[in-house]
Amino acid sequence: MASRFHDLLSLPRTLFLDGAMGTMLQAGGMPAGVSPSQYCLARPEKLCAVHRAYVEAGSDILTTCTFGASPFKLEAGIDCAGFNRRMAQLAREVADAAGRLVCVAGNIGPSGHFARPLGDLDPEELIHGFEVQARALAEGGCDLFFIETQFDVAEARAAVAAVRRVSDLPIMASMTFEKGVSLTGSTPEIFAETMQNMGVAVVGTNCSLGPEQMRPVVAELLASARDCLVMAEPNAGLPELAPSGETVFPLGPARFAELTAPMAAMGCRIAGGCCGTTPDHIRALKAAVEAGCPDTEAVRPRRREGIVLTSRQACVHIGRGEPFAVIGERINPTGKPKLTAELQQGVFATALDFAEQQLAAGAAVLDVNVGAHQVDQKTLLPRLASLLASRHPAPLSIDSSDDDAVKATLPWMPASALVNSISGGPERMQSLGLPCRDFGCPFILLPIKGAKLPRTAAERIAILEAQLAEAERLGIPRRLVMVDILALAVSSRADGAVQCLELLRWCRGNGFATTLGLSNLSFGLPARELVNATFLCMGAGAGLSSCIANPSSLRVREASAALAVLMDHDPHAESFIAGYSAWKQA
Repeated sequence: MASRFHDLLSLPRTLFLDGAMGTMLQAGGMPAGVSPSQYCLARPEKLCAVHRAYVEAGSDILTTCTFGASPFKLEAGIDCAGFNRRMAQLAREVADAAGRLVCVAGNIGPSGHFARPLGDLDPEELIHGFEVQARALAEGGCDLFFIETQFDVAEARAAVAAVRRVSDLPIMASMTFEKGVSLTGSTPEIFAETMQNMGVAVVGTNCSLGPEQMRPVVAELLASARDCLVMAEPNAGLPELAPSGETVFPLGPARFAELTAPMAAMGCRIAGGCCGTTPDHIRALKAAVEAGCPDTEAVRPRRREGIVLTSRQACVHIGRGEPFAVIGERINPTGKPKLTAELQQGVFATALDFAEQQLAAGAAVLDVNVGAHQVDQKTLLPRLASLLASRHPAPLSIDSSDDDAVKATLPWMPASALVNSISGGPERMQSLGLPCRDFGCPFILLPIKGAKLPRTAAERIAILEAQLAEAERLGIPRRLVMVDILALAVSSRADGAVQCLELLRWCRGNGFATTLGLSNLSFGLPARELVNATFLCMGAGAGLSSCIANPSSLRVREASAALAVLMDHDPHAESFIAGYSAWKQA
């Protein structure tokens, strides 16, 4: 969708946000202890004066005075939708009177809650609350949304999902970091990759830090941001306590501008100020950026292909040039009577044991499947997946043939889980691909259409091309697609492995991450682990980037360790030497 924000981005320069709102309202006469919401409703001319001051200072984007205006934080007695709509309208009036292109960003701050199981809200409750705020901001005339000062990637994800349900306007998402991580342990890379999977236009960081402390965070965001822009809004230095007991920010406009301007030279497309900043800070920043920072080098995004899976504390890249990833297959009731019986009773003891065993054996991702007789997958899959996500950092693969169960689980994931899998025609891409897009979840694309399995690589490629065309029509980015090369048993199809290798080469040429159910290939043969491990190495050479397997399999572990050395993912072979120095040939 075309928007004023996209028109603004077409300008060949750094764009400038505004600065602090509370600081300016207090300077304009807001009494101490008075609610900013009540004050702005009663004295809209005071709020408009702040907006105008920032426009005159050079701000290109005005932020609505709605940081704490979600249903979770807004004071009782104030209509949430009405307040947000009114604040957007006031900012819109000032922007439209600016005499130049100025955009309005609908501001959404943190809820003050955590989603279950860490907190007290179901994820859908969190999403619904943000929906109310986002819809009203859009109705009030904002040009984009600014989801800011987030401290938990799961809540940032919920806010983005909420906006997506009510609007197709661009989104900026910003997180606050201290000592290199958010409050719940996410790095700038995890945040950036999760937000890019969700299709946000801008990722960034604000608050908590002054410009000097923020620069390493900005550098990491810039290195991770391949598919979006980066913004930065530092405070006017680290807060200090004045003798009067008042919290003050030490950096004046000139020093703030001197320390913040290099972030634009590093590559930040949008810059502004957070706590303690004023129109004078923005004016000085704009002048400093325009003067240039010749001694500052730009940070280039890392070149990557394939998909990225995230949790609150982990980021797993799967694709060409990345370490080979084993997706642990054990949490699946097929052929496991004990696990089946426990799932039927809503008990997860064996599933949790399998998770720990697979992680100890080196699994990078845990596949989770509860598909058994007399199991309500729509209820049980979210429960087990959210429990695993709260206990372990490894990203999950949500595995079910029941689309409703998968869709019920996606809101419970704290970040970018994998969905296993999507196959068939356009209706399946509609049913499951769209939720994957809106929740930023990569998915396995299985080249199957109808009841007949495609035998040749050419047949599979034709199906994949049709599926990819449908995904593109629906606005589903290729960065979310991983291809299952469809391993068929070589005991019944002698050329099964050869066709897989040919498909792998096509996938590698098109930049897709790949996987397969490794044990399918050897079905019906003796010495299955030998066949599996041999193909794993052959496949890695042709472009195979992961497999769904039992990571405790001795041969799979050996092959994976050797591949890490041979493909330069085990520096100086340190891990291999530590694990296999006592190895003896059988």
